[in-house]
Amino acid sequence: MRRASADGTRIAFSRAGHGPPLILVDGALCHRGAGPNRALAQRLSRDFTVLTYDRRGRGESGDTAPYAVEREIEDIAALVETVGGPVSLYGISSGGLLALEAAARLADEVAKLVVYEIPFVVDESRPPVPQELAVQLDELLAAGQRGAAVKLFMRDVVRLPSLLVGAMPAFPGWRSNKALAHTLVYDIAVMGDTQRGEPLPAGRWSSGGVPALVLCGGRSPAWVRKGAVQLAEVLPAAQHRTLDGQTHYAKAGALAPVLTEFLTGRTSHRVPGVEHSECVRALAEV
Repeated sequence: MRRASADGTRIAFSRAGHGPPLILVDGALCHRGAGPNRALAQRLSRDFTVLTYDRRGRGESGDTAPYAVEREIEDIAALVETVGGPVSLYGISSGGLLALEAAARLADEVAKLVVYEIPFVVDESRPPVPQELAVQLDELLAAGQRGAAVKLFMRDVVRLPSLLVGAMPAFPGWRSNKALAHTLVYDIAVMGDTQRGEPLPAGRWSSGGVPALVLCGGRSPAWVRKGAVQLAEVLPAAQHRTLDGQTHYAKAGALAPVLTEFLTGRTSHRVPGVEHSECVRALAEV
């Protein structure tokens, strides 16, 4: 299915399940056919009407220049109109910040918000993301060096060790990651100035007051967990929770019950099994 956004860009989406509407927002190098939200949607469709979609420039969605973060928020607004509000939003990584921005601007249509490990850099526990990174990515992409762009992002943003970065062409999904390389600039724009090593600004997302759950994994780096704690502190109606044993891409079996409990107030069905992301598998240990 496709829905026209405000600027006419066609956004591809899928709908599954029955119950309160829930929209899932992907992070970098993922789309509705490949990424942690795919397995999560399957679990959550037992309790919700789940919408997964291809962010603009990915999968089967269109891509209208020039890019602006506001256009991506309009894409979410179009999906909200399609399914009918109020909806809940869930976003992972940079998709979490996109969901957060959408919740602040569409507060009347958003019932609850859950975010997992938005990669904020709020202190000196890791180097900030270089301010010139977007320009460097644009230069590599203009030169047709899509693989080099992905590796640069993994090195300077995700902070993968050099050995893993060098081995990435051998990982499952490398061709897909190169195909999505141009959207890395979009994720840098979504994150904006929140990866500079400075505290999150108080009041930036307070206008909506949407009840929020801020999640992180117990096995994730300290800098990621610090950002999650700080976000919960600056949001007006938020709680924080750490998922023991989880990394940047939490397993759907661990994440789905937590989302269901927060969004509905009741415990979800627990089914044994482990799902694996189809994004670069090394990201699971970031």
